[in-house]
Amino acid sequence: MRKKIFLSIFSGAICFCAHSQLTINNAVFFIQSGATVTVQGDVTSNVDIQGTGLLQLKGSTLQNVDMGGFTIPNLEIDNTANVTLLNTNARIGSSLTLTNGRLRLGNQNLRIASSITSVAGVSSAKFIETNGSGVLTKEGLNTTAFVYPVGFSGTEFNPLSITNTGTADDISVRCLQDVLTNGLSGAPIASDFANNSWVVSEDVAGGSNLLLSGEWVFGDELPGFNRAKSGIARYNSGTDWDLPASNVLAANGSGPYGRNRSNISAPGVFAPADLEFVNRASFNVRVFLQGAFTGTAGTAGGLMRDNYRSSGVLPTTQPYGGGKFVHTGVQGGTESFNPAILAVTGNNAIVDWVFVTLHDATTPTTKYQTRAALIQRDGDVVDMDGVSPVSMPINSDGNYIISVGHRNHLSVRLPNTSPMNLVENAVAPSWDFTTGMSQAFTDGAISTNLPMISVTTSANTRFCLIGGNTDGVSSAGINGRRIIYSGSGNDRTTILSTGLSGNSATTNPITGVNFATMARYDLTMNGSIVYSGSGNDPVIISNALGGNTAVTATEHQ
Repeated sequence: MRKKIFLSIFSGAICFCAHSQLTINNAVFFIQSGATVTVQGDVTSNVDIQGTGLLQLKGSTLQNVDMGGFTIPNLEIDNTANVTLLNTNARIGSSLTLTNGRLRLGNQNLRIASSITSVAGVSSAKFIETNGSGVLTKEGLNTTAFVYPVGFSGTEFNPLSITNTGTADDISVRCLQDVLTNGLSGAPIASDFANNSWVVSEDVAGGSNLLLSGEWVFGDELPGFNRAKSGIARYNSGTDWDLPASNVLAANGSGPYGRNRSNISAPGVFAPADLEFVNRASFNVRVFLQGAFTGTAGTAGGLMRDNYRSSGVLPTTQPYGGGKFVHTGVQGGTESFNPAILAVTGNNAIVDWVFVTLHDATTPTTKYQTRAALIQRDGDVVDMDGVSPVSMPINSDGNYIISVGHRNHLSVRLPNTSPMNLVENAVAPSWDFTTGMSQAFTDGAISTNLPMISVTTSANTRFCLIGGNTDGVSSAGINGRRIIYSGSGNDRTTILSTGLSGNSATTNPITGVNFATMARYDLTMNGSIVYSGSGNDPVIISNALGGNTAVTATEHQ
């Protein structure tokens, strides 16, 4: 009959050295406090190691540890040839120190007791290598952050810190060598990611609320990766990579780099991604600009003039960035188009740039994202290819308020009662402001004017953004949101004094050179600043005010 053996290693300066293998077979192996057992061969045990002393693995060749799922209280890895978990899992009860080399998990799991707050000695050369299906598990992870010192191979160290403000749980992490199209499967993604991904899992489903802080180095970054607009993306099973627009920010650090993501209730596969993979939704919206609207032949209700396009002065990069048109979010200010789209004529010809804002549906004064878009002659607001619905970053699927503004027109937005439901990768919803006054939000506190102006031409009535505001691109104050014919801050005087340098008898053509400074005064959008006579610009202000030059028109926002 096999007997149990009790072997006690006492404290003090004693060091018990096992030059070959340490095998514990149904025996009590006790390492007292202050004592160290140094092993240069493999370690095999089918019971917990007892005591508070240290087990040191200090071989000169690869060492294997086969613990049968049992516990080592205190373990030190001091082997430049590395240590591998072999055949079975293992658990660390009190401390884990990496002095030299890496601990390779392969397909086995390593558990860290809840009392352990960190792994000591970690560096880019000393970490836990998750080179298979094995995971590193922190038991009872709670509000104290724990750094999982993991990497897929000896040259891929990508630690992940996790805090759990939800129900304490056993949280596990392993690294994948690549970022895969379907999270855990599919072809490796070739661009716009830092090429490492973390698989995070929980022991008990539900209740977790995780904050992840991941790290990568320059060599991990795939072609096109934009570190200045990056975040932690999560693969949504069966759909795609989920990256909320609010999570896209500049990376921390100067190498290694880091980003974090909070409020994660469902673990999964995570990876650093850039703006290219941000959540996006598309929508169709239609507006007319009073200054450009002519009502000439075309689609029902008429078209707008496209003189800027036909004369070749329309800038190919977005012109907004001042006054009430200040960009916010992750995309605004970067838009540009291929000049080839200006060859299109007819209904879909490009008229000008407009300014689009995504607002919170409950509190529309909260602005999430802005961007510049293009407007066609028939009023369709489109993306940079000149034809597609507008695409904007979103935090998540749901309801949003959309507003559209223009350089010298008052902006309009959806009514509070009619938010647009935006869903990533879904069919783009539509909204047409031109068909009725009720299509735009009306501020009941404004009594001087409605949110749009009704224009009738060829027996068709269409509703347009109100033209005549020359201050919108320069003033964030009230004058940037009002149209004034006379008196202090009026729009008419600046047309003469600035747009025409005080000479009412001359005209000033809009060119590619002066577009940024002078197009605001061309209220008719016919390509020239004109103060009097045929096609003059002050008449747009007068029409916007219904001929009553003593009143002002105010934006309904």
